[in-house]
Amino acid sequence: MESSELWTWFWWANTALMWTIRLIMTVVIVSRRRSPSAALAWLTLTYAIPLVGMGAYFLVGENRLGERRRRKHLDTVKHIESQLTFNAAEIRRHQATIDGRFCPIANLAEGLGASAPLSGHGMTLLAEPETLVESLERDIDNAQHHCHLLYYLFNTDRLGRQIATALGRAVQRGVSCRLLVDAVGSKMLSESDLWQQLVADGVQISSALPVHALRARVARLDLRNHRKLAVIDGRIAYTGSHNLTGPIYPRKAHFGSWIDASVRIEGPCVAALQMLFLEDWYAERRDLPDRQEIESCVVGDSHEPPQTGGTWETDSNIIAQVLPTGPLSEATPLQRVILQALHGAENEIVFTTPYFVPDDATVVAIQTAALRGVEVNLVVPRVSDNWIAQAAGRSFYGELLGAGVKVHEFAEGLLHAKTLTVDTDFALIGSANLDIRSFMLNFELAVLIYDDDFASELRFLQGRYIQQSESLTLKRWRDRPGRQRIGDPLAKLLSPLL
Repeated sequence: MESSELWTWFWWANTALMWTIRLIMTVVIVSRRRSPSAALAWLTLTYAIPLVGMGAYFLVGENRLGERRRRKHLDTVKHIESQLTFNAAEIRRHQATIDGRFCPIANLAEGLGASAPLSGHGMTLLAEPETLVESLERDIDNAQHHCHLLYYLFNTDRLGRQIATALGRAVQRGVSCRLLVDAVGSKMLSESDLWQQLVADGVQISSALPVHALRARVARLDLRNHRKLAVIDGRIAYTGSHNLTGPIYPRKAHFGSWIDASVRIEGPCVAALQMLFLEDWYAERRDLPDRQEIESCVVGDSHEPPQTGGTWETDSNIIAQVLPTGPLSEATPLQRVILQALHGAENEIVFTTPYFVPDDATVVAIQTAALRGVEVNLVVPRVSDNWIAQAAGRSFYGELLGAGVKVHEFAEGLLHAKTLTVDTDFALIGSANLDIRSFMLNFELAVLIYDDDFASELRFLQGRYIQQSESLTLKRWRDRPGRQRIGDPLAKLLSPLL
C-alpha cells in the first residue's frame, strides 16, 4: 500500500472513529444529563475534541458516587434511622410552627430531607478560627462520653495540632473520639506525623471517599465530603465554613487570611447532626452500629443532659433546621431552599460565598428579587484560589448589576464564609458555596435559623464584610481589562461543568 493510500485510509478511519464517539456520546449525554445547559456544554466539548470530551465526561461528567458506595451509604442511613427510638414526647415539646412567609421555606426543607423545625436552641456565631478552636478545645476538654469530628480539611498547623492534642487528652479520660476527614481535603494530614500521633493516642480516625485507581472506574474522584461538623456528647455541635486550620493555608498563603463563619449549637438539632456524623462515619466502615451505640450517641443513656431523660435545656429558644445535601439526592435541596428564600424576601437578602457559579434558575431568581425592589447584596472575594470558577462567576456580574443587584468584592483576604440572611429574620449558615458543585455533587451541610436576633448578628458580620469590600458598578464592570472580557465568557461556557 502506497503512503498516500495509507494516509487516506487513516484519515477515513480516524474520521469514522471521531464521529462514532460523537454520536455515542450524544446519546449518552442527552439521555443522562438533567440540565440542558450542562448537556450543551458537554456536547460542545465532545464535538470539538471527541477523545478529550469523552474522557472528561466519564471522569467528571456524571454525578456518580459509585453503586456500591451509594448502596452502602443508603443502607447505613436506613439502618441508623430504623435502630433509633427518639424520645417522642421530648421531640414534640420542641416542635415549632413557622408562621408567615418563612413557613414555605421550612416546609420545603423538611420535604427535601431536612429535620423538622425545632425550638429551644442556643447559638453562638464564631467568625475567627482561633475563637472556634479555643471553644471547641474547651468543649472537648469537658467531654464525658464522646467527641465526633468530621472535617473536609484538618490541617497539621498549630490549630490543627491543638485540637489533635485535645482529642488525645479526651481519650485518656475514657472519652470515645472519632475523626473523619475527607481523603483529598486532608491529604496532608494522612501523610503526616500528626495522623500517627492521633492513632497512637487512641483516636479512631478514617478518611472519607478515598481516591484510588479502581474507584475512578466507577465513581467521580472529585466528589467530596465537604462538611464541617463537630458533635460533643450529643449536647453541643459546631458547623459552618471553618476547616480545622489557621487563617493562613500553608500552600495558599499568597491569598492572605481565609475569612470564615461558623456556629456553635446547643439544643435538639444536635441529634440530627449526630445522626449525620454516624451515617458518614459508618458509610466508610464495614460494620454497622447497634441500637445501644446509636441511642447512646443520639439520645444517650448514662451521661450528662441532654442524655439524662433525653432533654435539651438552653437559655435561648432559637428555631432551627438541619439540611444535609449530597449526591444521594437528585433534588438539589439547598438550591431549592435558596430559591424559595429569594422568592420570599421582602426587603433585603445578603449572600456571602467564596465561589459563585450559579445555574440559570439561580441567576433568574436573584435578578427577579432585585427587580421587584428587594435589595440583593452578593459578597464574593476579590482574589480566589480557583481562577476558572472566579472568571465564570464574574461573567454573570453584568446581568446581575443590570438588574440592580449589588456586587461587592471582599478585599481583606479570601472570603470563605457561606452565609445567607433574609430581612434580618432568617439566616442560613453552612459549608456549601453558591455554585453547582455544592448544589449537586459534594456532601454539604447547612443550618436554617428562624430567629431575628441571630439573623441580625449574622447580618452585622456580613455588613463588616461589605465594609471591607469594593462595590462594583456597571460602568466599572464594562471597563474591566481585556483579558477578563475574553476569558470570563469562555469560563462561563464551562460553568455547567465546574
